[in-house]
Amino acid sequence: MNRIGLILALLPFLSPGTSLARDGMRTAVRDDVTVQNGDARSLAIVKTAAALVASFSDEQRARAIAAFTDNGKRQNWSNLPVGMYQRHGIARGALSDDQRAALDRLLGVVLSEAGMRNVAYQLAADDTLGDGGMQYGGDNYYVAFLGEPSNSEPWMLQFGGHHLALNVTAVGPNISFSPMLTGGQPLTITYDGEETFITRQETAAAQAFLDGLTDRQRKTAIRGDRPINLLLGPGNYGTVLAPEGIRGRDLSVEQKSLLVDVIRSRIGFMNGDSYASRLETLLSELDNTYFAWWGPVGTLGAAYFRITAPSLVMEYAPQLRGGDPTDHAHNIYRDPTNDYGMAWIGQP
Repeated sequence: MNRIGLILALLPFLSPGTSLARDGMRTAVRDDVTVQNGDARSLAIVKTAAALVASFSDEQRARAIAAFTDNGKRQNWSNLPVGMYQRHGIARGALSDDQRAALDRLLGVVLSEAGMRNVAYQLAADDTLGDGGMQYGGDNYYVAFLGEPSNSEPWMLQFGGHHLALNVTAVGPNISFSPMLTGGQPLTITYDGEETFITRQETAAAQAFLDGLTDRQRKTAIRGDRPINLLLGPGNYGTVLAPEGIRGRDLSVEQKSLLVDVIRSRIGFMNGDSYASRLETLLSELDNTYFAWWGPVGTLGAAYFRITAPSLVMEYAPQLRGGDPTDHAHNIYRDPTNDYGMAWIGQP
């Protein structure tokens, strides 16, 4: 990517007024999407989503539910706090206690226990930042829907705020989590009385993989001595990255297992059924999966790393502008073959 291209890729992180409607998503949603019969998980997700929607007042419904075809709102997410970037939907702080409980139940069937912990950690981390005019805090995370929760029509759940964006597209039993933004600030918090490093599992898994390489392999995997910024964050639908680094087919069985551990650490946020399906696909692609690293070695969270496969891009990007880079990260998961579920819902 040339310097101008890199600057353009970073604009969503540098400009508070960035509009994601210009993300380049030109593909219209089909009006004849085939929806197969749901399975137990997807039926449970629809049931809990419908219960939350049923609790909305008319005013809340108008704010929370957009047309499924609305690509502008489909891409209305960011790593920035609400004071710098306004989401659509309903703020968590504007929900009643019963509605918050209903939202938690919905997230609980969409995500795994690890995914729910990640959400809880990120909201707790944001609570430590105060307000400062940026509207930080767990009350400033928004829930929204595109289309009504349905067993017979496609629909989408969005939940997110500062450093968190869940974009969950459901087409019957098929569920896409792409794109999914995670990360956080601060990354080290006290939660339930214990010091917690939010991204420890994946940063430790990435370091273990790097440590498991030979010197020659490590030279292939390490692309630079300074971290780079996130490339496939908000505003970058359809951007294609050339794979870099060490390739799966050049790894031993033990090294491949360590690489899979890094992948598991992120896709493990998905519910068990979605996780199992994605893992099966990604294991089949492992020989054509690449791992690349930019930055120092040996300090968890100090380096950028990326995994690139035919149907996966994972980035971990520590933030260098002020403060401790190990305490602030922007991370992304995308399936370039099915971002926003477009393989299922998009015009050919």
